[in-house]
Amino acid sequence: MQLDPTANKHLIFIGGGHAHAIALLMMGMNKPAGVRITLISNLVQTPYSGMLPGLIAGHYSFDQAHIDLGRFCRYAGIDFIEDSVTGIDPVNRTVQCLNHPNFSYDLLSIDTGSTPALSTIPGASEFTTGVKPVKQLLEYWDDLQARIMQGDDSQDIHIATVGGGASAVEVLLAMQYKLQKQLSKQQRRTNHLHFHIICGPEQILMDLNKRVQRRYLQVLKERQIELHTHFRVEQVKQGRVINAAGESIALDEIFWATTARGADWPARAGLECAENGCIRVNDYLQSVSHPEVFATGDIAEMINFPRPKAGVFAVRQGAPLLRNLQATLSGQPLSRYKPQKQFLSLISTGDRYAVASRGPFSLAGAWVWRWKDKIDQTFMRRFSDLTELPDQTPGTQLKIENPDMRCGGCGAKVGHSILNRVLKQLPAPPTEIEIGLKRPDDAAVIDVPVGKLLVQSVDSFRQLVNDDYLFGQIAANHALGDIFAMGATPHSAQAIVSVPHASDEIVEQRLRHLLLGASKVFSDCNIGLIGGHTSEGSELTLGFTINGLADRQQLLTKQGLQPGDRLIITKPLGTGTLFASDMRSQAKGRWISQALQQMLHSNYQASQILSAAGAHACTDITGFGLLGHLSEMLEGSDMGARLWLENLPVMEGALACLRAGLLSSLHPQNRKFDHLIANLDEFNSNTLIELLFDPQTAGGLLAAVKADQADSIIEQLQAAGYSEACIIGSVKQEGQMQVVLA
Repeated sequence: MQLDPTANKHLIFIGGGHAHAIALLMMGMNKPAGVRITLISNLVQTPYSGMLPGLIAGHYSFDQAHIDLGRFCRYAGIDFIEDSVTGIDPVNRTVQCLNHPNFSYDLLSIDTGSTPALSTIPGASEFTTGVKPVKQLLEYWDDLQARIMQGDDSQDIHIATVGGGASAVEVLLAMQYKLQKQLSKQQRRTNHLHFHIICGPEQILMDLNKRVQRRYLQVLKERQIELHTHFRVEQVKQGRVINAAGESIALDEIFWATTARGADWPARAGLECAENGCIRVNDYLQSVSHPEVFATGDIAEMINFPRPKAGVFAVRQGAPLLRNLQATLSGQPLSRYKPQKQFLSLISTGDRYAVASRGPFSLAGAWVWRWKDKIDQTFMRRFSDLTELPDQTPGTQLKIENPDMRCGGCGAKVGHSILNRVLKQLPAPPTEIEIGLKRPDDAAVIDVPVGKLLVQSVDSFRQLVNDDYLFGQIAANHALGDIFAMGATPHSAQAIVSVPHASDEIVEQRLRHLLLGASKVFSDCNIGLIGGHTSEGSELTLGFTINGLADRQQLLTKQGLQPGDRLIITKPLGTGTLFASDMRSQAKGRWISQALQQMLHSNYQASQILSAAGAHACTDITGFGLLGHLSEMLEGSDMGARLWLENLPVMEGALACLRAGLLSSLHPQNRKFDHLIANLDEFNSNTLIELLFDPQTAGGLLAAVKADQADSIIEQLQAAGYSEACIIGSVKQEGQMQVVLA
């Protein structure tokens, strides 16, 4: 059999810039066989630069002006890793990240953009805000608006951008428009706000023609924006900028929009870079020093065709980048790319007015803004108008030799050498084990201390997020939940893993990420892995058997409710519907990112707080949902419960997903618990009802505590980081098992 030349290759994209967005969109529609594709980005929603001034001015919402990378990657069957890259090793072909183990690659593409070179001017880093990274700019802009709207109109405020390019001009005009509009709505004065552009050259917009420059000079004059040309900032101090002659301009808020530079890590890795830190690439968008590395967008410097750092060039690099990546993977000749010399520039003036230019020509008007808006909205709809694609389970895009010939039984185990290399990278168990990974044998042996009870639980499930390292942490947290719910102290763990068929290199990387992720959680609980089993299969599954120890008198169980107890929940609800929506490419990336943070939050401290407070009963909220697990606590007693529906803590986006009917596949089964609700008819129209049946992964604890201790326990939980812990109901002597909603 002749192997596909791309079989079992790993292509990694670093950064969610415009070129990568286009390339991934096109590649997602027709993924090359046998290639695992991963996008690593520190942003789950990446800004579209063309709409940033409109977002600042209030013409667009956050979602309208951002490409949702997480949602798009789920749609296209691409692994998405939310993390910051700190370096690469071109020799060993690995990528280093801030919060993940290393990733191995066969082919690499970089599109991380650039940021203003604040470090080159003394004081700029301390006393100014760069227009990039956009996330920090928007956070600061929100804070500035709040301060001005809450402030004293009698105090003059001077706001400036430093730089003479389009970003400096557009951002300042957008800020002025938004602030004046907000103040005018409240019938407040606006003349205490003063706006400045600090420009080193003799003119603004030097890359554009004279007609455009004259139009903007007229706009600045009409808007009473003070332009300071021939003022090259050499130093920044608190409240002022200073030039080489020692002249200064007093300012309250300074936004930096001068020449940008690339990140430092490409040059540190040995990639040939220009003085501005940008990666030097040839006509194939390929690193001139490392042909297995490609670069596009602002981080790239084309050696034969230097062009301004403009979004239009980045967008147009997407298609040629994709062609050359595919050609490299398949061993075909690469295609040269020559960017156009002239390009259409569309620049807004803050309000719904814009100026268009190409070469020596220029047009302006409200109709130009509408034209620009149509172009931008059409571009963004390519990423937002997503429908579910079939067969997008992570890992299914891998092609292997003779896939029908994979063995079953013990022939399906992961190879001995792969397993050994991975196990050597795991931390040693902190507790003493008679026989375990330090002394491998056919089984682990545990010496249970006299007077202790051995508490055991097992959990396993399919992959729900295409980040193996995070999935390892979530699976470990989920498995530990039963131990914590019973007030036990975790002792050790064994893993059972099934990894999709792939090359040895990919299997080893996936297994390493899974077990290192789990080990991170276990180490935080002062335990470790002592054994387990690995195999190959059609999809990724991960589970753990957890061993815990407990004193008999300290053991928490589901039974033990007392009349008058308050019901406490430690974490918000909503993972079931959110991930059901994510599988259909309908959940916003930030919803999933925030849900993952909740799932990564261990119940360890919550268990200790509840045990110390003498909780009467406890369970963890997992697959059967809140009502299903509450029914287990009520079962066998004559107790009932009152639930205060409006008190339920909810993850962002969960109610929107429930309203849209995007339910977990287990939700209908959990709905069968609704007969327990005595007054269901009164609340059937309330979406919060559906939250009661939503299955949770790595959910919080549900505990019954004395009424007079409840407030104190909530304070302790919130102080320990369970910010949404709250009282959701009470226990009543009803004479029968039922739940009443209030």
